[in-house]
Amino acid sequence: MDTAIQVPAAARYARCIEASKKVRWDIDRDVIRGRKFDFTKKFLPDRLAQMAGFGFASAGEKRFLSQIQGRTFANMFGLGER
Repeated sequence: MDTAIQVPAAARYARCIEASKKVRWDIDRDVIRGRKFDFTKKFLPDRLAQMAGFGFASAGEKRFLSQIQGRTFANMFGLGER
Protein backbone atom coordinates (compact mmCIF):
# COMPACT_ATOMS: atom_id res chain seq x y z
CA MET A 1 0.00 0.00 0.00
CA ASP A 2 1.35 3.43 -0.97
CA THR A 3 0.92 6.24 1.49
CA ALA A 4 0.92 9.84 0.33
CA ILE A 5 1.83 12.53 2.81
CA GLN A 6 -0.12 15.70 2.29
CA VAL A 7 1.99 18.85 2.75
CA PRO A 8 0.11 22.17 2.97
CA ALA A 9 0.75 24.53 0.08
CA ALA A 10 2.08 27.19 2.47
CA ALA A 11 4.73 24.77 3.78
CA ARG A 12 5.81 23.85 0.23
CA TYR A 13 6.08 27.53 -0.66
CA ALA A 14 8.09 28.27 2.49
CA ARG A 15 10.52 25.44 1.67
CA CYS A 16 10.88 26.76 -1.89
CA ILE A 17 11.71 30.26 -0.64
CA GLU A 18 14.16 28.86 1.90
CA ALA A 19 15.94 26.83 -0.79
CA SER A 20 16.08 29.82 -3.15
CA LYS A 21 17.82 31.90 -0.49
CA LYS A 22 20.52 29.26 -0.16
CA VAL A 23 21.28 29.43 -3.87
CA ARG A 24 22.95 32.77 -4.43
CA TRP A 25 24.68 33.19 -7.75
CA ASP A 26 26.10 36.14 -9.57
CA ILE A 27 25.79 36.47 -13.35
CA ASP A 28 29.28 37.96 -13.71
CA ARG A 29 30.97 35.37 -11.50
CA ASP A 30 28.98 32.29 -12.49
CA VAL A 31 28.07 32.91 -16.13
CA ILE A 32 30.44 35.47 -17.67
CA ARG A 33 33.50 34.27 -15.67
CA GLY A 34 35.83 37.00 -16.92
CA ARG A 35 35.03 36.42 -20.59
CA LYS A 36 34.41 39.33 -22.95
CA PHE A 37 31.67 39.68 -25.53
CA ASP A 38 32.73 39.58 -29.18
CA PHE A 39 30.90 42.55 -30.70
CA THR A 40 31.78 41.40 -34.22
CA LYS A 41 29.26 38.55 -33.81
CA LYS A 42 25.55 38.27 -33.10
CA PHE A 43 24.48 37.43 -29.56
CA LEU A 44 21.35 35.53 -30.65
CA PRO A 45 20.60 33.31 -33.65
CA ASP A 46 18.51 35.00 -36.38
CA ARG A 47 15.53 32.76 -35.73
CA LEU A 48 15.37 33.57 -32.02
CA ALA A 49 15.90 37.29 -32.70
CA GLN A 50 13.28 37.06 -35.52
CA MET A 51 15.52 38.83 -38.01
CA ALA A 52 13.31 37.81 -40.94
CA GLY A 53 11.08 40.76 -40.02
CA PHE A 54 14.03 43.13 -40.42
CA GLY A 55 14.62 42.60 -44.14
CA PHE A 56 15.27 46.32 -44.58
CA ALA A 57 18.22 46.32 -42.13
CA SER A 58 21.82 45.87 -43.20
CA ALA A 59 23.98 43.03 -41.84
CA GLY A 60 25.61 45.38 -39.33
CA GLU A 61 22.24 46.67 -38.16
CA LYS A 62 20.93 43.11 -37.74
CA ARG A 63 24.02 42.23 -35.69
CA PHE A 64 23.47 45.29 -33.50
CA LEU A 65 19.77 44.44 -33.02
CA SER A 66 20.74 40.88 -32.06
CA GLN A 67 23.16 42.25 -29.48
CA ILE A 68 20.48 44.54 -28.02
CA GLN A 69 18.02 41.67 -27.80
CA GLY A 70 20.63 39.37 -26.25
CA ARG A 71 21.44 41.89 -23.54
CA THR A 72 17.73 42.44 -22.94
CA PHE A 73 17.14 38.69 -22.48
CA ALA A 74 20.07 38.51 -20.05
CA ASN A 75 18.77 41.46 -18.03
CA MET A 76 15.22 40.06 -17.91
CA PHE A 77 16.58 36.70 -16.76
CA GLY A 78 18.63 38.42 -14.08
CA LEU A 79 15.62 40.37 -12.84
CA GLY A 80 13.57 37.19 -12.70
CA GLU A 81 16.24 35.49 -10.64
CA ARG A 82 16.47 38.36 -8.16
